[in-house]
Amino acid sequence: MHTARQLDESLFTIEIDGRPTDRAALLRGWGPLDRLGVVTHEPLGTIGASHLLQLAITAFYDARPARRDRERPVYPDVFVFHVGGRWGDHADFDVYPPRKEVFVDDDPRSILEAINDRGITRLVVPDRAPEPTQHGWKEPAQALDRIVDAWAYSPTGRVAGGDVAVSASGARAEANVRMILEPTDSYHERQQMRAHIGQIRVPADELLPSPPPRTDEAPEDLRRRLLDRRRALEGPDGARTETYRRIAVADALRMLHRGAAPAFVASGDVEALMDAMVDAAGAGSATASH
Repeated sequence: MHTARQLDESLFTIEIDGRPTDRAALLRGWGPLDRLGVVTHEPLGTIGASHLLQLAITAFYDARPARRDRERPVYPDVFVFHVGGRWGDHADFDVYPPRKEVFVDDDPRSILEAINDRGITRLVVPDRAPEPTQHGWKEPAQALDRIVDAWAYSPTGRVAGGDVAVSASGARAEANVRMILEPTDSYHERQQMRAHIGQIRVPADELLPSPPPRTDEAPEDLRRRLLDRRRALEGPDGARTETYRRIAVADALRMLHRGAAPAFVASGDVEALMDAMVDAAGAGSATASH
């Protein structure tokens, strides 16, 4: 919950189609019940979407400022969906408690069901070509009814054909990235994090989870490579710029999986399914009456 005081909209500058704009234009109509979901296909791939993730966190707190109250602290409603593996601990981004890191098989149906279960309203997916994809019955309709915006991102931080650029030069905007990529060399950032959290007391009727370490999900040599890649985003003014591409939500639902989508299977007949449900309900009622 350190991000409640660590992050602020003013830390970031935003361009859409090359023109300066603000968070309201990027996160259109963000309200208190909005939820951001980031899909990742590789270890700490989400680092490439760190600015968008953190902007959503600022919107979460600004939508209901009482969430910053030290007496009743609230973690931001941001979720990471790990597809086909365990791709690194995101607690330093305040993706917490642990249930907000969701581990799913590399199956588009399972991924979309998990997204729908969490009520995601803004979706960020790794950039890839949309592929014909078969989802569960009415799962796409549920997502299309609820999800407002979708973006493609690259783990490198720069997506091909990006029409959205988010930049930040302040240390606070990069502190969480540094804590993730340099867990043993980010003493200053961790001390600042503790200062932002303040003195928090766990109520007697709540239990603070203490999950096991997950550093093996992203080895040290990988973290060093990601640090080098991160530095490559820095411009002459010292700002690090990430780019994204706005995409249709329907396309995002065809980009959730890694590799090739499973082959289509024959769908059931709706009328036959409804008849079977009616028959099953009738049989159940008859059994209960005896």
